[in-house]
Amino acid sequence: MKARKRYRSISKKKYKINYLDLIVILFAMIMTILGIYFIKLGLDFEKNIKPIYTFVAEKSSDYEVLLKPNNYYTSETLPSGKYYASKSVKQYTLDFKYHLYGEGEADLEYVYNVTAELSGIVDGNNDNGKEVWNRTFNILEDKKQISKNEFSINEKVNIDYEYYNNLARSFEKEYGIAIDSTLKVYLNVSYNVDSQNFKDYIELDIPITNTVTEVEENYESVTTKNINPIIENVTVNKIIYYAIGTAFIVGTIVISIVIIRKNKHNITLEDMYEKNMNKILKYYRDLIVTVQNEPDISGLKSMYVMTIDDLIDVAEQNKANIIHYEVIKSRVSKLYVITNNYVYIYEITASELK
Repeated sequence: MKARKRYRSISKKKYKINYLDLIVILFAMIMTILGIYFIKLGLDFEKNIKPIYTFVAEKSSDYEVLLKPNNYYTSETLPSGKYYASKSVKQYTLDFKYHLYGEGEADLEYVYNVTAELSGIVDGNNDNGKEVWNRTFNILEDKKQISKNEFSINEKVNIDYEYYNNLARSFEKEYGIAIDSTLKVYLNVSYNVDSQNFKDYIELDIPITNTVTEVEENYESVTTKNINPIIENVTVNKIIYYAIGTAFIVGTIVISIVIIRKNKHNITLEDMYEKNMNKILKYYRDLIVTVQNEPDISGLKSMYVMTIDDLIDVAEQNKANIIHYEVIKSRVSKLYVITNNYVYIYEITASELK
């Protein structure tokens, strides 16, 4: 005989959601969205501050090369944008141009200077070498100015290349170390807007070598700076947003727990009984016969089985039907298998489905 697939009765209560619960769930979803929104406001608080001024800085530079007396060049100077024999260069004349302008009326107090930084690198290039020497030079002292809404800087400085080259070669001779040297020349600009200080720069890099040199630009030609209003207690405001967002989300969690606990008890034992019985009757409809009158089992030896599966086995082995009689409507049913002088009984009650 082909093995019959066994039916598993429902032993766990399922949740039953009513319309009031659906409204509460919708409210909880809205609270979750609000919680995420306020937390995002906290994260983006500083990003969302609208600037009161926006300034644009346009930067450029040029230079001219002054040569030592020689028998090779027909001119005492060379134009920018080329490579130069290091030992032929006497001086660089660097021309810095810086123009700051913006939207909105603001008093600008600005300071600028020119500095140079000579560094010595060993064991490779500037990207992976090790710095063994660094020295800073003041090329142009601070100049302070006050302007309305915009200002321009046009400053020329002379860089004695021969001096810095001789200084680097002297370092090598003194310490017996071969170094790659670079002279970084900066136009440093700082300005004050609405009691807030900002810094910017133009950087030109000049290799100090015994062979070939050049001038490399190392700056952005255009930069933008947003000047935000001074807001006190920024951290406190962010914490407030975080606290509100967290409160909404915690509230959602609490509501969810309450609904789950409440609905654990919504389904009644009678509902569970009816659902189980209907499935049993459907699943074993070829074996079960439902009767209106309680079977007369007097004179038969009664045997109570532990599970529905045991009763099914008895019925199939003896090729007998299962008689179903509902003792108490929606509460108690009895299933019988009568064979020879025995009656096998399995009882289903609502209380057993807890």
